[in-house]
Amino acid sequence: MAISSNGKRPKGAPKGNRNAESHGLVAFRNGVRRRTRRGRSLIDRRSAAGKNAVAVGDALLADLGGEENCSTAELMLIEMIRRGTYYLDEQDKRIFRYIYDANTKTPSPKKNPRYIAQLYSYRAGIANDLARNLLALGLEKKPPKQKTLDEILAEDENETEQSEVK
Repeated sequence: MAISSNGKRPKGAPKGNRNAESHGLVAFRNGVRRRTRRGRSLIDRRSAAGKNAVAVGDALLADLGGEENCSTAELMLIEMIRRGTYYLDEQDKRIFRYIYDANTKTPSPKKNPRYIAQLYSYRAGIANDLARNLLALGLEKKPPKQKTLDEILAEDENETEQSEVK
């Protein structure tokens, strides 16, 4: 190793090293930014995490009686829950990949508990935000919309008119 002018070894990567821009969380963040700049959704619907997030959002919409029965605030909460689910799944994927790599490669310098703790600290904020959004949306399934008396009577009149025509 080269020794600098002050007599010490340099710390960290050499100047100009761009590895951090193409690996890990930075790469994920950059991918999300590219998608939004191109006018696409934040959620990559091709990945397993994206498909799961969309499925969770669709199930929540179905539980609330569909998009036509939801207020704008509820629709916004559902979108935030979709994004939170997507980010949480992506974060979990990175944590599990790191742990797997650290355990399978025998002489691994990656066995750094501080780094794993840092990854879990990122995850905790996302999970807390997701839990708050779910609580704000409500945990109970809404009952189906009941027909009013006028709607029932109008249906009966239509049925009797159709039966008389036949």
